[in-house]
Amino acid sequence: MIEGVTRRSISRGSEAEKAFINDLRTGVPAIITGTLNTPADIDRVAQALANVFSMAWDKHSKEVCITKHSHPWWDDKCTESLSQYKTDKSDESWLTFRRTIKAAKRKFFDSQIEDIALSNKRPWDLMEWVKQRKLPACKAIQYNGQPCHKMDDLWNTLHNTYNSASGREVDLSALDPLPTLQGRDWPPFSALELTDALASCSSWSSPGPDHITWVHLKVVLESHKAIQTLLDLANACIQVGHWPKHFKDSISVIIPKPGKPSYSTPKSFRPTVLLNTIGKLIEKMISNRLQFDMIKSDLVHPNQVGGVRQHSTEEAGLFLTHLVRTGWAKGKKTSVVAFDIT
Repeated sequence: MIEGVTRRSISRGSEAEKAFINDLRTGVPAIITGTLNTPADIDRVAQALANVFSMAWDKHSKEVCITKHSHPWWDDKCTESLSQYKTDKSDESWLTFRRTIKAAKRKFFDSQIEDIALSNKRPWDLMEWVKQRKLPACKAIQYNGQPCHKMDDLWNTLHNTYNSASGREVDLSALDPLPTLQGRDWPPFSALELTDALASCSSWSSPGPDHITWVHLKVVLESHKAIQTLLDLANACIQVGHWPKHFKDSISVIIPKPGKPSYSTPKSFRPTVLLNTIGKLIEKMISNRLQFDMIKSDLVHPNQVGGVRQHSTEEAGLFLTHLVRTGWAKGKKTSVVAFDIT
């Protein structure tokens, strides 16, 4: 008997996902925000959003068992044709089952190719070198010279490794020499800021505890009423200075770092935190607003590239090309020395 992992899920592109999105499109605009002047008011609206997501998920998701023989292209028609073959064991049912599998594979992989070619425009996802690699055989994770064979031991090991700095006092005296600038008003978020922040989100990101992906949210926020509900909540969080508990819920996933010679130490793994989607969207809006003001006020070092808008790797390459061509125009030769600092 093959043991697997049981969880609830909704197949992408299925009728269940369409019904799930329709419930979200109906439920989110129906939320009445009212006056949001206290933390309790903000928690009320955030909990109403959480209830809409939870009810839609429980209604349309189904329990599946994932094993090493599971296939992403398998659908309900494949299950029905296989059940029919197991019932009568006829040659016609077997041929029908084979044709159903072939059609399901073709439909799945055609949609994958179309999405890669037209939506995310990452043709290298079709190549072997970006696919998942098999991990080498490894021993049990060891911590302080002892192997971790129990789940409690493994949890304590990962917790002590990744949260070793928690509880330490922070020396804020380094901020004392900085001058105190005059305070500024925070203008309310606009619908354009929300849609711009949402448009830049990847459709392949993993969802958090609310099971809502960016694809779902993009469809839901086609409604002006849904946009206004989220804007009211985001503006209230800034004005009141309260971040609701629903936005703080998260799922921690430990993934292995690629290319490590051994996976017996906790440092060979990387923790990833998956937050609820609405909270991440509001954080993106705040980040974009802060970056605009910081760059406008010249508070970001010009050599700071990572994590800054219009300072991506492509922008760094264009800047380097500009320097090279400027040197050529002056009759000079350009040399480049590149090195990586870990």
